[in-house]
Amino acid sequence: MTHACPYTVTVGAYVLGVLGERENTEFRRHAAGCPHCQQEITELTPAVRFLEKLKSEMHAANGNAP
Repeated sequence: MTHACPYTVTVGAYVLGVLGERENTEFRRHAAGCPHCQQEITELTPAVRFLEKLKSEMHAANGNAP
């Protein structure tokens, strides 16, 4: 992972959905025109989706709600 853009450090939080409303809006605006951030989003999204699915499956296997 290369940080060609100072905003790329925000991508993980964005993809995880943990940014505040204002930060999320600002980052989305930035990422719309930043190929570096778009690349990071593309690379991290599958891993985040996989972890969400795994967490859900683990909760179900343990009889817990996610």
